[in-house]
Amino acid sequence: AYIAHVKSAFQPAQTPASERVLMRYYQTQRQRDTLNAARTTIRLLESLIRLSQAHARLMFRDKVLLQDAVVAVVLMECTMLSASILGATDALHTAFPADADAFHAELEALVLERLGLAELAGTDQ
Repeated sequence: AYIAHVKSAFQPAQTPASERVLMRYYQTQRQRDTLNAARTTIRLLESLIRLSQAHARLMFRDKVLLQDAVVAVVLMECTMLSASILGATDALHTAFPADADAFHAELEALVLERLGLAELAGTDQ
């Protein structure tokens, strides 16, 4: 019932910070995919946008915050180990953190640093 409700109740709009993160990640993937640039298409960016919007809905928000964009990047990273900006991470063998908020803050800082957007940390609450 919750998923159906938030899916119909919210159409989250991107914030400037979330747009910057998603665009920079997409550009980074395009640059890293030197062997076959055609493999990283606009569909990647569209998927990132949809993932970030879905996370915002899950969190009961009508705006896509920096947190939602970072979660979308991390989800994508878990599926693209060969082009990873975070290094090889095996989600199946990772324990759930005791403090999820602190873990996300560390992960957000790492993602923003790797994308050259460290100045965005904590700006989109």
